[in-house]
Amino acid sequence: MKRRINASWVLVAAACSSSPVAEPRVAARVSPAASPQVQAPPGGALEAPTATAQDRERNAMAKTLADVAAAHGLTVLRPVPGQVVSRDQGIELIIAKTKRDVPAEVLAAQGEMFSALELIPADYPFVDGMFAMVKENIAGFYDPDADAMYLLDDLDDLARGPTLAHELVHALQDQHFDLGTRLTYRPGQVDALAALSCFAEGDATAAMFAGPDGSVAPLPVETLRLSMNASVALSAAGANTPPAMLASLVAPYIDGYRFVSALRERGGWAEVNQAWLRPPSSTEQVLHLDKYDANEAPLVVPPLKSAALGEGWRTLDEDAAGEQATRLTFEQWFTPPEASRAAAGWGGDRYALFARSATAGREVAFAWRIRFDSPTEAAEAEALMATKFPACRERATLGPLAWKRKAFDLAVVAGPFLRLANGGAATSPAARCGVARAWLAELLASP
Repeated sequence: MKRRINASWVLVAAACSSSPVAEPRVAARVSPAASPQVQAPPGGALEAPTATAQDRERNAMAKTLADVAAAHGLTVLRPVPGQVVSRDQGIELIIAKTKRDVPAEVLAAQGEMFSALELIPADYPFVDGMFAMVKENIAGFYDPDADAMYLLDDLDDLARGPTLAHELVHALQDQHFDLGTRLTYRPGQVDALAALSCFAEGDATAAMFAGPDGSVAPLPVETLRLSMNASVALSAAGANTPPAMLASLVAPYIDGYRFVSALRERGGWAEVNQAWLRPPSSTEQVLHLDKYDANEAPLVVPPLKSAALGEGWRTLDEDAAGEQATRLTFEQWFTPPEASRAAAGWGGDRYALFARSATAGREVAFAWRIRFDSPTEAAEAEALMATKFPACRERATLGPLAWKRKAFDLAVVAGPFLRLANGGAATSPAARCGVARAWLAELLASP
């Protein structure tokens, strides 16, 4: 069957938590409505199903909820109401929720950072592209604000059952572990929120394949990866979506599923429930079970400065991207095995997007400092960077792209470049390698 995305975290996670700027990124849960009743989008009311259809949906949901709860060893604390909506209605609800919960400046900043690192074309409509990608691939979503779930009305019979199981696991997560509150967007918590999103999606995805009693052996991770990547890439929206964004859409499911499968292998669903009492606090912990077990915390990276760029700059967004986002970025530049090896040395990081006003628009510049666990691992990443990038490259519209390694740290800067009022990009007059080198020195001077 065609594999669709089965939860609505993915929009913000794709924007923020799975990029170097930080996997769908912001990893707040994007839910469709803020009230117990689904809100009709502009242009018309939702069509109410017939009484017979309502009964069938209610009975199917109740049975599936009981099944996944029993398989997980959890109790159903309250019924979960459901609603069937069209694809257009679903994406309208998700867009409205996103705009309410996530600052517009944060979403815009993600697009600028993707552009600065050449992960998307400079003129690509990032936010619109995210919504188009999610609209094409989403199958259902659970809303913790309303404690209700929603299914898309165009799902075939093969997709409906697994989608119900997936979303009702999210309902159980919310009932027992306060999922909605934990996944509220908070500045400075991008990687932690991305880790929780991965865990939640991995748990729900595992339930899709575990059977009604939860006993079916886990699907191989590689099978899931190939299936999801192919489905998303071959969708109508996938043909027009940059690969970095497609990768960020599916990463929470694949990485989270691998983490949950490892927990199940050593202790079944009881081990998964136990992990909810101390969920992974970073994507590094999601990717490395031993680091989760040790509760290894990310290394602290000091705030990033912009004095080398001159006067008038302000910070639009600053956070930690995490190991998952680092790996996904490296995958756009290197082979997947190379990217995984280099990112595995990640110890901590910080990124920032700076901006200042200009006559024709605004100037923007991006900085990213990754701290590795050892100088040896930093040197390995440095050697890999050298195979792809010169120490500094001046670009026609995006300003310089430069990088430098010092001891444990690797710093990357991009820009400044001018974002024109019409959405185009142009190199700023002072954007030369001399400025980039001075900025790198400033970033790496802090301990």
